[in-house]
Amino acid sequence: MSKLVVLKESVGDRTPFLRGILVQSLVNAGLAFDDAYDLAQTVKNQLQDTTEITSAKLRGRVAKLLEERYGSEKRTLYEARPHGNPGILVHTPTRSVPFSIGVLAHSLETCAIPPDIAMQGARTVFANLIKTGHREIDHKALRRVIYRCLHGHCSREAAERYLSWRRFENSGIPLIILIGGITGSGKSTISSDLAYRLDISRHQSTDMMREIIRSYLSPQMLPTLKYSSFEAWRGLPGAVDGTAPAIKNPVITGFLSQFAAMKLALEATINSSIKERQHLILEGVHVVPTELNLETKQGEAIIIPFMLACMKKESLHKQLMRRGREKNSQQTSRYQENLDDIWDLQSWLLDEADKAGITIIENWYIEDTVRAALDLVIGVVMKHFPSDPDDESYLH
Repeated sequence: MSKLVVLKESVGDRTPFLRGILVQSLVNAGLAFDDAYDLAQTVKNQLQDTTEITSAKLRGRVAKLLEERYGSEKRTLYEARPHGNPGILVHTPTRSVPFSIGVLAHSLETCAIPPDIAMQGARTVFANLIKTGHREIDHKALRRVIYRCLHGHCSREAAERYLSWRRFENSGIPLIILIGGITGSGKSTISSDLAYRLDISRHQSTDMMREIIRSYLSPQMLPTLKYSSFEAWRGLPGAVDGTAPAIKNPVITGFLSQFAAMKLALEATINSSIKERQHLILEGVHVVPTELNLETKQGEAIIIPFMLACMKKESLHKQLMRRGREKNSQQTSRYQENLDDIWDLQSWLLDEADKAGITIIENWYIEDTVRAALDLVIGVVMKHFPSDPDDESYLH
């Protein structure tokens, strides 16, 4: 199959047709990535026997498909976006960048605005800029346009969330999110999704911290660290040949022994993020907010702890079996044998959190859990930085 070449008539340039470039152009014009990819693939298939096409004809073909599949509004947005030049430039103190619907929609999602409303708001902002004839705009002026479009075309709640988040970002105060929960509760998945949604680059797991501590301390110094959290009792004095020591709650005692060995590292990680004014997501079974010294840090950072829970033993069992199969059969067997201990450890962790008034989120579906976590985060941020629609200085 011959390589398709796109001829830019105005300058005479000849460039290869690249599906990825077309996908990005469609995303920038407001199409969801999957829809953009599918449409770009359709265009590629239609032109598989073509060796050359002008950029104007290519744009026309794409615009026609857009209208057929998604309506005239999508076509208008696509055609309104200048091709072959940066489009609408947004000037910031450090650089100038092209305005992108996709980038703005993701930025609005960072404010815990639901994805559909974020995309609607981003498209409305773009349409407003086109209508008013903008070819460049200062980032402060753009923020005012964003707020007014959200308030006028989406919802007051979305606009207020945007205002609060802008105030928070301008403050320079770090956001520390602490996610606890038992093995198999979904901490890694949820924390990764939150890190993406909130643009948080610093993401730390306590499992990794435990491995690092183990690497430079001998097993004799901290014998409980060589075991999983639910089997830490095996490192306690009196534990012999897989038999728990004759003490009350050996599972909890073993876990707390592990936690004591890691507490300084946990608090040092939090302190480092606060000192460097960097946002942080810290997740793991050893994230036990009630045992950490957090009260003295509240004025220096917004610290938001919550616990993930799997409230049905059967569901936890299935999740652990899936997790075990992803690793090896030996791990699956360990989860099977220790299910009761894992359940008991979760019960203790959740009871401690509940007594301290720490939010507990039942993790049924990932999207629902992430949405609940985002709502929690923006709720706390709005308490610290309440919006005031009459004071647009927040937008500067």
